[in-house]
Amino acid sequence: MQTERGFTLIEAVIGMVVLAISLTLLSTLLYPLAERSADAFIRAQNAQVGKAVLAELNGRHFDRTTPAGGGTVTSITCCGDDGNLCPGADSDPREWQLLDNFHNYQGNAEELLGGDHYDRFEVGISVNCQRSAGWQGDAKSITVTVTSPSGEAMKFSQMRGNF
Repeated sequence: MQTERGFTLIEAVIGMVVLAISLTLLSTLLYPLAERSADAFIRAQNAQVGKAVLAELNGRHFDRTTPAGGGTVTSITCCGDDGNLCPGADSDPREWQLLDNFHNYQGNAEELLGGDHYDRFEVGISVNCQRSAGWQGDAKSITVTVTSPSGEAMKFSQMRGNF
């Protein structure tokens, strides 16, 4: 008599149960890693946007009384001091020349920086006078808040003086 070799139904079911448990454990370990990896990428993009915005702001005139080619500003003015420094809502931020024009700016990073790399990142900017703040003269504090597509906000701050 010939005996047949193979798996019984019970062995096959036990094998499938062990495989299902293994795949479940593996997926619970791998999916959070992939999500954390994406979070780090988005944070890096947030930081990149923040640095780009601060660099863009550093290219603007410190104050309306800043002499062409640089020089000392005897007293500074801010948007809160002079409403003419605050831009209208319909103006293009890429054409603003003064640092104070960006006070209370809220908008898309792409709108501010150009290009299509940061189309889903939102930017908020605050520019405030820091009179006699321990500097050799007055300074302006700039706070840039970048909000990622996932809703995570990061703040970047900088003091800017004219010495």
